Amino acid sequence: MELKTPYWAVVQAVVTASKETVWEVLTLPEHKEKYMYECQLHTSGVVGAPASWRAKNSDGDWVDHVKAKVLAFEVGKHLAFEIFHEATESYGPAVSELHFCIERCEEGTQIRIAQGDFKVIENGLERCKSCQQGWGYVLPELVRSCNLMKK
Repeated sequence: MELKTPYWAVVQAVVTASKETVWEVLTLPEHKEKYMYECQLHTSGVVGAPASWRAKNSDGDWVDHVKAKVLAFEVGKHLAFEIFHEATESYGPAVSELHFCIERCEEGTQIRIAQGDFKVIENGLERCKSCQQGWGYVLPELVRSCNLMKK
């Protein structure tokens, strides 16, 4: 995947946890909610299948916050989604891709998160900057979760 900045939001970090641990933290709902705005990832992991990030509301009901389709589910390597952005007061509906890439490295495991291509989306640069801020907030919590769960 070729990334053409500034239209891709990209963050990366190295954790001392194993690739297997990182994969669990990225995919198991009970771990995902610890760093992803209290949302759990729900998916079968089958390419082409729907996926969603859900959270419980104050009534205890599950609410979908992000709807997606699975693009890649390569255990321990690559997790990718087509994200369906709903229209808001500021923006029209849009679609982006979200990739989680995991690789072994000398220090442990590298996690790379990339979302885009915002170049083809209305107000793309603005939306990309907002997305970059969001992933900048999530990444330290993701790293912390991985390092706490080390295997």
